Amino acid sequence: MEQEGALTGLKVLDVAGTIASGYCGKLFADHGADVVNVEPPDGGFPTRREPPFIPGVAAPESSALHAYLSTNKHSVALAVESEPERLAALAEGCAVVLDAGRFDCGDFSTAAPDVVVSTITWFGRHGPYAGFNGSGSVCWSLVGMVRNVGPEEGPPLVPAGCGAEIVGGLTAYIGTLGQVVARRMGNTGGPVRLDTSIHEANLCFTEVGGVGGYRSGRRGKRLGINRFAPTYPLGVYACADGWLGVTALTPRQWKNFCLLLAMDPYADEPAYQTAIGRLMDYDTLEPIIRQRALKRSAAELVDRGQALRIPLAPVPTMEELFGVDQYVARGAFAEIQCDGVAFQAPVTPFRLFANPAARGGRVAKLGESNAERLA
Repeated sequence: MEQEGALTGLKVLDVAGTIASGYCGKLFADHGADVVNVEPPDGGFPTRREPPFIPGVAAPESSALHAYLSTNKHSVALAVESEPERLAALAEGCAVVLDAGRFDCGDFSTAAPDVVVSTITWFGRHGPYAGFNGSGSVCWSLVGMVRNVGPEEGPPLVPAGCGAEIVGGLTAYIGTLGQVVARRMGNTGGPVRLDTSIHEANLCFTEVGGVGGYRSGRRGKRLGINRFAPTYPLGVYACADGWLGVTALTPRQWKNFCLLLAMDPYADEPAYQTAIGRLMDYDTLEPIIRQRALKRSAAELVDRGQALRIPLAPVPTMEELFGVDQYVARGAFAEIQCDGVAFQAPVTPFRLFANPAARGGRVAKLGESNAERLA
């Protein structure tokens, strides 16, 4: 017997079709909510055109990213601007509408008196950046994440993927679910509009460096690959058969790291008993660490290093990812079915035991639920 989801009985509409709204809606859907993607008839949500694409699957079903964001959801193809009456009928009894700035509470309040209109945009609806176009790279740059990453000369390295949007969607989910729970507890006061800025959501990654720089007026300098003040060694190193991630901070960790890589002459060097002292002599130590790591097996270094209580871990390639023992044991990936093709994707990253989230699922074709939902 299939277990009921924690959010079974909630109805959610996504009229935004962004990566952020898609992830927010995914968390609702995977926990049992009835989530409907209200997509433009001419090609569907923009996420359907986002890479990577599934080999052998034709558009508009071919985006693996859209598939990941849309498991366990329904799809309705509807031109919302020209058919407001049908949109209002679709929203009847709705708990949440996920929006990107086109709609307000008044558009749904008759059909859903206690609706939460959760608006997710790059910079929020108010403030100095409200009218700006955004992207993950722009947001990460503004919060200071990329300034110190990359070679010393030239531009910084910007992380790939859609992590900024995922963080924005998760942040919106937390606030939106809080409003939904409040209503279930009897704290109703009519419709409400929430405003989530993806930029502000990503400020959690700024930590103290940006604040310290703002207060002191000093601008940090990019130090180079695997150089992040004040900790060293801190980074990813190539091994004979893979990659190793290392963070050795304390004097004991440094001494054991030297033992691991047969760097005994450097273990007790007075200048190397602090992380910043080691970082200051990066040009001496880094070539030695790279050379020694490259001659050893990553698995061997991990086994011995963990026995020595050094903070390190294997860094899997994409090909190795699905075979990592802890991911297999935790069931970190599950199968997604999209237009007859299956692939593995991450499951919801937090766990409920009494009412667990769905693992994987099926992706609806564009407009698949029109006959059922717009009758």
